[in-house]
Amino acid sequence: MQNKNKNKFHVNLSSLLIGNIGDIKKVIIKEVELLSNNETFNNIIANINFIRADKTIIAKGKIRANFKIICSRCSEETVQVISSNYEEEYFPYNYDIMGFHNHIEDYDYENEIDLQIQKLDKRNFVDLSSTFENSLYSAISIAPKCKEHCKGICINCLKNLNYEKCLCKTH
Repeated sequence: MQNKNKNKFHVNLSSLLIGNIGDIKKVIIKEVELLSNNETFNNIIANINFIRADKTIIAKGKIRANFKIICSRCSEETVQVISSNYEEEYFPYNYDIMGFHNHIEDYDYENEIDLQIQKLDKRNFVDLSSTFENSLYSAISIAPKCKEHCKGICINCLKNLNYEKCLCKTH
């Protein structure tokens, strides 16, 4: 992640931890970028509601970003708008602030399948960058197209059929 956006993905949730069950903190992230594996998600816009539950904080929202892709049909580079729904549950580092004496290790995992625990840090902040990254990558198409009706490339003469006709008899 670039330095100028470093703190854009860090959210302080201390006020929710000392609040009441059902309290909501709305977070809007606008027009930032996220650098990931030499790829860049541009113009990220996210609307997230953090909701205080009994012993956790539930986050729900939507994320949208621009991402450069290579069309699977014609091999042209283009920008694709990707969007994803975001839902996560966060556990405080220490439950003392919520009025409980137990820690996350006391959580009942018996009925949970493939549980990936998301914790707040010691200052009660959450870093959304890796979660956003995973959510956005999962929204990228396996076979992205530059446009809905991309004609692709002729397999014989290799002409881009979006821009020129070929004389091959395969069409």
